[in-house]
Amino acid sequence: MGAMRLLLILTLSFGSTIGFSVPSFSRRLHTPYSALVLNAETNSEAPPTYENLRAFQTEISKKLKCPETQLRQLAGDLKHQVDYQQYAQGFNRRFNSKPYFVVNCTCTEEVQSTYKAAKNNNIAVRIRAGGHDHEGESTGDNVVVIDVSSINHIKVDKPTGLARIGPGNRFTHLTSYLAEKYSVMLPHGTCGSVAIAGFTMGGGWGPWTRKYGMCCERLVGATLVLGDGSITDVDVIKGQPVPELLWALRGGGGFSYGLVTELRIQTFPLPKELIRFDITWNPYPDQLKKHPKLFPDYLYSEDVTTLEVLKKWEKSIMSDKTSQLIGTNLMVTGRPLPEKEHIDYQNAYNNCVMYGYWDGNEEDLHTFVKTWYGNSSTYKLNINPHHGGTDFASDYGNMLMDDWGRVSTTPILRAAAKSDPTIKLDSKNSQLLDEGEPFPPDLDDPAPHKISNRLVDQVGLQDAGYKAYIESMWSPLILPGNRQVGLNQYTTLGAIAGDYYKKNFCDDGSSFPYKNKRFIIQYQSWWNLELFEVLKGQHNDVYTRTNRALDWMEVVRDYDIPNTSGSFISFKDSSIPTETYFAQNYERLVKAKKDHARDDLNHFRSRKTII
Repeated sequence: MGAMRLLLILTLSFGSTIGFSVPSFSRRLHTPYSALVLNAETNSEAPPTYENLRAFQTEISKKLKCPETQLRQLAGDLKHQVDYQQYAQGFNRRFNSKPYFVVNCTCTEEVQSTYKAAKNNNIAVRIRAGGHDHEGESTGDNVVVIDVSSINHIKVDKPTGLARIGPGNRFTHLTSYLAEKYSVMLPHGTCGSVAIAGFTMGGGWGPWTRKYGMCCERLVGATLVLGDGSITDVDVIKGQPVPELLWALRGGGGFSYGLVTELRIQTFPLPKELIRFDITWNPYPDQLKKHPKLFPDYLYSEDVTTLEVLKKWEKSIMSDKTSQLIGTNLMVTGRPLPEKEHIDYQNAYNNCVMYGYWDGNEEDLHTFVKTWYGNSSTYKLNINPHHGGTDFASDYGNMLMDDWGRVSTTPILRAAAKSDPTIKLDSKNSQLLDEGEPFPPDLDDPAPHKISNRLVDQVGLQDAGYKAYIESMWSPLILPGNRQVGLNQYTTLGAIAGDYYKKNFCDDGSSFPYKNKRFIIQYQSWWNLELFEVLKGQHNDVYTRTNRALDWMEVVRDYDIPNTSGSFISFKDSSIPTETYFAQNYERLVKAKKDHARDDLNHFRSRKTII
């Protein structure tokens, strides 16, 4: 039976007019079947009523400092709805959720009031800081989104280095502030627009992981709103075991245990000199040009097999002699393979780019590269001239490693704009028409994508694992011409092994379950349409290809790669069972939620939360 929809026009207490689209449920007989099924998208078998929605609006308007600007809702004329939809969206544009309300909270008490008002009126909640959940779980249909992006305070105790950080802080601002004002840092990520809260609670992989571990390992306290609406502080107390609730927050995933409004993180001193570098093997022709116009599938040169690159990179991250390489990943690009053809993994050539973060000077870096990666005639080494660290003045947050995790498509946009006069560029990208101008950054822009991942076991990939992994990177589902339209299919291998987890792989102080893994294999498909969508809308060749890219993601998710297991929750794929993300810690996390979250009816839930 089709769902009936009613448009209800409400006049708000502060004078504006609003419309809600609410499912009809006047009789159970007339309620859509989907509304009768208890699932992660509803707070009960019945959706909220008109009265519920109006009561929530009235209740929360009395609690907010400025409801006219802090409370946004699905309502009004078409223009309002379009503007609202842009505000309500998350980072992954593959999802287009329609929450009833988005409430921009500015303090813990407003988070508490919003949650209690939603709970009182039978409306499900989500919490959003940076909105980077890869499966869109920081928003949703028919929910109240508690937006904490404005809770962005930063306070550092200089004698101890303890930082009190609001959950809405994004890394671009947070890392610059810590570096410039205090000469300290924390184990941040590679994407500047990611916020600290979900990153830390999901584990927190990044360019400091080899030296300091995941960011969650340095979480020493938090403030959060629990399921009964109470506010609590949980902190490490010297000489005592880590409190179980804090243990769960240290890598047990976001949202499951409460609504976090402050994190207390132990920072570390910045080194004197930090260098970002990358090494490219088997380049595409466009990677060698300043202003490319074509983005072919063939490689400019095939100098080193993918197998050899993999072995050298894996050997370097496992060595006790590479401590100055404080973080690294290896990007391997997928390649088209004709139907019924087979790839010889020992003689396969993929474009490979190693990204690294180096604690030391250029002379030592050159020695490292030559020692571990051999003859420079087979690769291109690029050292970023803007060094970081206390001996160098730099805008730390604007020099994060965004390209570690994502391929830029601004060169493709430049080529398209120059070849097609019907394409009109917005002000942000107009400089692309000037050959001498640098590309504007797009690596932090929202875009549709799909990712999935697994981790390499302590024994390493070994021959069988290398074979299966390399074969997975060649597929008929990777179509010739994808790169030309901005559809990129690749993996990023993120190093976990390093000084920190070699010493702490048995440590039980956090719920991050994969301390003994070597690295993460993250499969990715991005079609970066934030650039093309504006220009072409639905009239875009990429849409003839995206279904096969998503099919490739399903194939590699299930690919049999020996010596790999598990999955990392920060790189979320909703089709992977929740227990897989938390492995041996899953049952303990379930118990921690039951015992400490005070959330008997599981209001803190989305598809991949605990319970």
